[in-house]
Amino acid sequence: MKRGVLLIQQGELQKSEQMLHIALKLAQEQQNSDAITYIYDLLANVALEAHDLPKAEKLFVTVLQRLLSAGCAEDDNKVLHISLKLASIYKEKGNKIKAEEGFKFCENHLQKKVERGSVDDDTLLLWAMTLDWYARFAMDQNRFKEAFAFFEKAYETSLRVNGLVHEQNVILLNDLGTLCCLQNNYDEAIKYLNQAIDITKKIPDMEEAAAVYVNLGTVYIKRKMFEEAKQACKEGWRNAKQKNDKETLEEANLCLEELKTLYAAQGANT
Repeated sequence: MKRGVLLIQQGELQKSEQMLHIALKLAQEQQNSDAITYIYDLLANVALEAHDLPKAEKLFVTVLQRLLSAGCAEDDNKVLHISLKLASIYKEKGNKIKAEEGFKFCENHLQKKVERGSVDDDTLLLWAMTLDWYARFAMDQNRFKEAFAFFEKAYETSLRVNGLVHEQNVILLNDLGTLCCLQNNYDEAIKYLNQAIDITKKIPDMEEAAAVYVNLGTVYIKRKMFEEAKQACKEGWRNAKQKNDKETLEEANLCLEELKTLYAAQGANT
C-alpha cells in the first residue's frame, strides 16, 4: 500500500492504481475492513486526479457507504470530506441539484460543529474548504451575494487557522475582490485586492501574485484610474514574466493594450 501512495505522490497514477488493487485484494483476503475502506479512498482519489469522474464518484460512494455502515456519524469529518468531494464531482458533471445538496449538507453540518465549539484545525480547515468550494459553485450560478458571504467566512476561517501571511488568504481576497468588481463595487474590490497584494509581498515565490496585480489593474480601469491601472498591470506583467506564467502575461498585455487605447482616446478628446 505504501508503494501505491508513493506512486500517487509521484504522479504515476496508472501504476499506483495497479499497486492499490493488489493491496485491496490482500486486505479483502485478510478481511481488514479499515484497510479496505482506506484503499477504496485512495483509488477514488487516483480516479479524481485522473479526471475519471464516473469512476471517482462510484468509488467515493463506496467509501461513504462503508464509513456510515461502520458507525461513522453524518457529521464526522471523514464523511463530510468525502461528501464534499462528491459534491465537487457532481458540479463538474453538471448535476447542479446534487452538487447543491452536497455542498449544503457539508456546510450545514460544519457550521453546526463550529458553533458547538469544534475548533480543531482539521474541522476549521474542512469548514474553510467547504465554504470556498460552495462559494465557487454559487459564483458559477451568478449568485454573487451568496458567494461573497461564503468567501468572507472562508477568509475569516483561514485567518483563524493560518494567520495573515498565507497563500490561501491571497486567493480568497482575490476572489472577494473579483466578486465586488462583478457587482460594480469597485472601491471595495480595490480594497480587497490591495490587501491581497500586501500579503504577496511577504510571500516572494507566490505565483498568484501576478494575477492579483492584473485584476487590480482591471478594476482601476473600470474606475477610470488609469495611472494606477498602468502601474498595477506593469507589476503584474513583471511578476508573470519572472515566473513564466504565460496566461497571466497575456492578460497583463491585454490590460496594457487597453490602457494604450484609452490614453489615445483621451488624447483625441483633448
